[in-house]
Amino acid sequence: MNLERSPDASLIASLARLWPNREHESSAVAGLLCRVGIHYWRRLDTSQLAPGRDVRFCFWCSKIELDGVVHNP
Repeated sequence: MNLERSPDASLIASLARLWPNREHESSAVAGLLCRVGIHYWRRLDTSQLAPGRDVRFCFWCSKIELDGVVHNP
């Protein structure tokens, strides 16, 4: 999804600063898995910043899933 057109663009940008991705630490296989859409999703308590929203972060790359939609900040 295009971040500039998203109504949640500012929320996604602020969430991206919360979770440092581990792309530089992950293996080449993990990078390939992310490229084909298989991510290692992790949760962070974002109830104060995004109440009522389902937020997950990929441990291997910079993608964020917000309410089931994957964004690349």
